[in-house]
Amino acid sequence: MYIPFLIIISILSLFPIWEKIASKILPNKKIISGVLYFLSVASLLFLTNIHAVKDTWEYAIWLLWLLLWLPILSKVFGLVIPQKLMIFRKELWILMWVIAMVHSTQYFMDEYSYWFWEKEFWIDGWWEITYLAMWMIALVPTILLTITSNNWSIKKMKKSWKILHRSVYAIMIFTLLHVAFLKMWKNWVMAIVETFIPFVLYTAWKIAEWKWVKINIKESLNNFLNS
Repeated sequence: MYIPFLIIISILSLFPIWEKIASKILPNKKIISGVLYFLSVASLLFLTNIHAVKDTWEYAIWLLWLLLWLPILSKVFGLVIPQKLMIFRKELWILMWVIAMVHSTQYFMDEYSYWFWEKEFWIDGWWEITYLAMWMIALVPTILLTITSNNWSIKKMKKSWKILHRSVYAIMIFTLLHVAFLKMWKNWVMAIVETFIPFVLYTAWKIAEWKWVKINIKESLNNFLNS
């Protein structure tokens, strides 16, 4: 699902209208921030329906991927919309975290769910670590990252703040393991498609970002069509 998403973004970026839309983002920064905070609060309504647990899981995953891909789409591909959305990373993170916590709460609202003090939550009958354990390992650090997602923490923690927030990569890995462990019981192919392939793609492009690789999509497309 992530690969088509990236392809669609790349295609849409070729149309000039997105530059006009991007020019409206900064002047409306407060309004957009307000909308994102409102969505964070509104997402609590999912708690009224425990059967929406799959929906909250998907929303949280998508938002996490969006946050992780924004720097790549902005710096490597030079896409205008991601460049502007970079200023909303704090708001997007909070929205993602609230939805993730709602998803977690929905799980415990089910009377048949294991609780984290039960052995079955961490280890299954074959003494293998469970997908629930991977979820909890990924979830706990997000609390600290959310608490420190403010300007005061950035000023006080300085370099330590960046080191702390780089743990988002570990969160991504354990989140993907959570998905993989959950999917592999039903379909190995889907487990690979939804976890391994996105991880490889992200890692490759993240290295490109660190290496300051720049790719002009329009220029590359024109060269391809003219070749």
